[in-house]
Amino acid sequence: MGEVKISVCIPVYNGAEFIKVAIDSVLSQTLGDFEIIVVDNQSTDNTLELVKQYSDSRIKIFQNPTNIGMIPNWNKTLEYATGKYIKILPADDLLFPNCLKMQAEVLDADVDKKISLVCSSRHIINDQGKTLFKRGFSGKRMQLSGTEAINKVIRSGGNIIGEGGAVMFRREILAKTGPFNSNIFYVLDLDQWFKILRHGQLVVLPDFLSAFRVSSGSASVQIANKQKDDYFNFIDLVYKTKEYGLTAYSYKLGKVKTFILTEIKKLIYRFVV
Repeated sequence: MGEVKISVCIPVYNGAEFIKVAIDSVLSQTLGDFEIIVVDNQSTDNTLELVKQYSDSRIKIFQNPTNIGMIPNWNKTLEYATGKYIKILPADDLLFPNCLKMQAEVLDADVDKKISLVCSSRHIINDQGKTLFKRGFSGKRMQLSGTEAINKVIRSGGNIIGEGGAVMFRREILAKTGPFNSNIFYVLDLDQWFKILRHGQLVVLPDFLSAFRVSSGSASVQIANKQKDDYFNFIDLVYKTKEYGLTAYSYKLGKVKTFILTEIKKLIYRFVV
């Protein structure tokens, strides 16, 4: 059997409410050459039973003997992945039908492997799946050097690259970057994207190819201020790490934008979600 093209990694803990929506969104992809790696982190609800109801051989189910924590569980899914390309899909998020096809086509065409990361725009949705707003880069396809991308992201004041569902990268690059960092909880995804971008370019697809859920029970609603503090510290770290090439202008503007966007986010979570 040949190599699977894409590993869609779904780390989950007590995800019964949305896990089937996430898995169904992968099974509905227009590209079928994938595996779904579900790693259950000792859920206390019926998450595991729901996943076991599927008979599709592309779904591979694992359960940790004990709860190892959120970020180690993300890394555990990477250990089980065998695909050429990787996508991390949080268990309450979902993909739109062309997501895998369009992102994989970018990496397939890059025979010289100059591109290290592909991202796309996404919908921000609530518990009921209603779109609250949309996020991403500007509405055009872009190809940026790693340094250009990092500066652009910091100046935006947030993670415009996107959460796991919005991103795809080559599995082989993990040998250079290492796993997700357990010490940077609230910016773990952006920290990993930046490490990946030290080794290549970013391609931005303007298409809306995934949805990130903010729900009344999710960490996203409860931790806006902590996210701001961690993002401030992350900006400091990136600025001090000269390999990232962050300019003083991007650094200062990033701090201002982060503060403003945090206040806007809190209002959205309070009155809309």
